[in-house]
Amino acid sequence: MVVQLACSNAETQKISGVTNLIEEHRAALILVERLGKRFMAAEEAEATLIGSNLDVVMAEEAAVRRRAAIAPVADLREIRIKAAYFKRLMGQGWCELDHDDLHALLSSFANVSA
Repeated sequence: MVVQLACSNAETQKISGVTNLIEEHRAALILVERLGKRFMAAEEAEATLIGSNLDVVMAEEAAVRRRAAIAPVADLREIRIKAAYFKRLMGQGWCELDHDDLHALLSSFANVSA
């Protein structure tokens, strides 16, 4: 899966831990969406099976989202990438961010050396 950089100066940039976590979270969101669509179209017996799998996948997505929020950033470029990604998550309604996610995100920005 290709990671779309939120801000770029058209130069090739190395992939860091932050972008790897964003890529992992995007994959988890795709899986949640795919299972959710199957769940909505399923008959009652199949929906029960898919529903239990969907609960597990949603919990994994939340865990990856929290790891992405907590992940330390090394420089201003990573702050911009991470901030833009979480802004898109909130703006597009792809997933619900809770208070702890936002607190972890802002705390990760505070630890960057100037």
